[in-house]
Amino acid sequence: MTRALSTRATQPLRPGEREGGHGRNLALLWAGQFVNTAGLMMLVPIMPFYLEQIGTTGLAETQTWAGVAIAAPALALTVATPLWGRLGDRIGRKWMVVRALLGLAVAMVVMATATTPLLLVAGRLLQGTLGGVVEAAAAFAGSTGSDEKRGRSLGKSFSATAAGALAGPIAGGLFVGSGGLQHLMLVIAGAAAVLAVTCAVGLSEPGRSAARSAESTSQRRRRPSVRGVPGAAALAAAAIAAYFGVYGLIPVYAEHVEGVVTEDGGASVWVGVLHSVMWGATLLGSFWWGKHNDLTGRPLRTFALSAAGCAVSIAVVALPLDPFAMIPLRLVQGFCFAALAQSLFLHFSRHAPADHKSGFVSTANSYLLIGQSAGPLVAGPLVGLMPAPGAVFVMAGACALGLLLALKPVAEEKHSLAAHPGAGNVVRS
Repeated sequence: MTRALSTRATQPLRPGEREGGHGRNLALLWAGQFVNTAGLMMLVPIMPFYLEQIGTTGLAETQTWAGVAIAAPALALTVATPLWGRLGDRIGRKWMVVRALLGLAVAMVVMATATTPLLLVAGRLLQGTLGGVVEAAAAFAGSTGSDEKRGRSLGKSFSATAAGALAGPIAGGLFVGSGGLQHLMLVIAGAAAVLAVTCAVGLSEPGRSAARSAESTSQRRRRPSVRGVPGAAALAAAAIAAYFGVYGLIPVYAEHVEGVVTEDGGASVWVGVLHSVMWGATLLGSFWWGKHNDLTGRPLRTFALSAAGCAVSIAVVALPLDPFAMIPLRLVQGFCFAALAQSLFLHFSRHAPADHKSGFVSTANSYLLIGQSAGPLVAGPLVGLMPAPGAVFVMAGACALGLLLALKPVAEEKHSLAAHPGAGNVVRS
């Protein structure tokens, strides 16, 4: 079966099919990522309420299970993503998108039928292990399309993540009170299954046979390592630090806003509003940063600038500001956050051999996932050790550390472009 899939994936596209095929690819990837992120994020803000519905009692038990359930998909993805990426390089990235959508459908059914917190966590772990639609789609987008527009492709791809993160919590909040959340999960499972079939038929992956035939047998035996990517080690640490700060802010932010807003029920409303504001800015920023990376050819500089923007906007939020004053800060944070992952993926994709782009992008994503899972796990206990504004400053410091760690690779990128003008848009084969 592997051989058959590999053979199909390597069939080259006809010249007249490329433009239409690329547009269809982006549309299908966008839909898949939107459904995946909406299904993943719809539970995050309301996780404590849903856990109480299926059996947790007491604040400590509910918060403990909530922290584990929120972090579970990222923890599983950290391990699974590089493995799926390597398999995608072998049998075709298209089939990793299909596999991820089918995995999402199975996980959503498990979560919809969960009657205990343990079963819910099992479903979330399954979502991370078998799913990873965003990661598979990013690997596909980062390895297809023209070299000059690869940044735009990644930007459009990540806009779906922002849209799903914006719509998911709104839908979850509407359905959790009426007891219809399980039905919504089953609807998402059905949509994922339909999209999986559609992607199996509709996604067009450029042929890779020419690239493979150009490699010698000894070259194929020596699997390229991401350590060969310029600045790989420093960028790995920078990615972990930046995502630690951004995602570590999530459990801290509600506590901080509650200390600022004194009206009954006002804090929860403002948390929802500010959450939507941030992801709305991320949605718009995804397109802008993608074009910016293609025009400048310097994704690492973009990463550093966006990490700095996140650090500053998070640090100022720690001040005792009126919620209205937090809106522009959340807009800045969301806009800057939109650049982090896509810029990292673009850099790793550009320095990956043609037949190993999926593995390189997946490995880069695993760095982000480490920070994404570690941030919330550490932030919860941190709030118990210090006031909420202090914990917010810690998260801002993590983003600032990401900036500092990226400075050397940024300088190397600048020198490389000065020595080889136009190299920013060249992808190695």
